[in-house]
Amino acid sequence: MSSTPFTLSSADVYLAIKTALAERQYAAGQYLRETQLAARLGVSRTPVREALRRLDAEGWVEAVPNYGVRVRAWTEQDAREIFEARLLIEPYLAGRAAQRATDDEVAQLRELAVTMFDIAREPPTAALTERWFALNDAFHAIISGGAGNGRLDRSLKSMKETPLVKWTFDTYNPEHRERSARQHLEIVDAFEQRNGVWAEAIVRCHIAAAQSVVLGRAHRTRTDDAVASALAGD
Repeated sequence: MSSTPFTLSSADVYLAIKTALAERQYAAGQYLRETQLAARLGVSRTPVREALRRLDAEGWVEAVPNYGVRVRAWTEQDAREIFEARLLIEPYLAGRAAQRATDDEVAQLRELAVTMFDIAREPPTAALTERWFALNDAFHAIISGGAGNGRLDRSLKSMKETPLVKWTFDTYNPEHRERSARQHLEIVDAFEQRNGVWAEAIVRCHIAAAQSVVLGRAHRTRTDDAVASALAGD
């Protein structure tokens, strides 16, 4: 991103940095310097500083006293804690939302679920992955927002506003994606029946399946690192 004759708003600066983090343009542990970011975006340091504070609160970066701000390195324990919290909150919200859903909401969910299912059956590309991520976010936002509990909805959104969730989708292979897409369709079936118990059960299975994939990858990565270290004589 080079300097531009147009002045970026604080929201634009935040989104630009967040997008760069989501796309892994910066490595875990890398320090983000306000001066460099400001020059790259063509703005003053003030909106950059504000953006970094917000990203710190959301868990994308972390402030290190006397050193600066660095890209947060997510751990397997982070993943466990987030999935544990999601399993407690998200099925409950889905059960409530299913009982309260309007015909328009069900129709929106069906359209999103069908589109995701079609994408899941296509050869994966970076563009389709991004499309899938956006559709999935919209799908679950309708569900959590439809439960009528603003505090739990905001809490859930804060957990899903982390790079760990994006990593979940990057972890999926085509088989995982198709299974996830079928689960979305079943969630809509439950909503059409206004069956809260069914919706709660399938959402719990949906999250547990994602948890298994992500933690499985984390375990394999840790094991592979240990083997590589041993072979290197470390």
